Amino acid sequence: MLSFLLKVLFLAVTIAFLGAWGIVKEQRRSEELLGKLYRKAEGKVIKELNNREQLSITQIEDIIKGTRASLFWSKSKVHVTDSKLVARDLMKKILEKGIVSEGIKRSKKIYTLRKN
Repeated sequence: MLSFLLKVLFLAVTIAFLGAWGIVKEQRRSEELLGKLYRKAEGKVIKELNNREQLSITQIEDIIKGTRASLFWSKSKVHVTDSKLVARDLMKKILEKGIVSEGIKRSKKIYTLRKN
């Protein structure tokens, strides 16, 4: 009788834990989607900077236009529709990380990959 009660209690605790975990994952879904989108766009920009010496903001906008991201456990998807807004925010974040340096050439901002 006691072992039956312990099994039922263990099952109830497990179900409560899984339910709470699912609620937290659902609440953080949009943050995770945006984070994944920015990581994907950052990877594209860095890859392109490896191929070219420098990029302007308009070239970066063209590179990240249409970038998509999704989570394997969710049907939700996100993609870049306003590449100007995303590109400027993305370049701020990459500059803060110190991966890219900013310069001016012919009155345009250009971005180059920093050498280690």
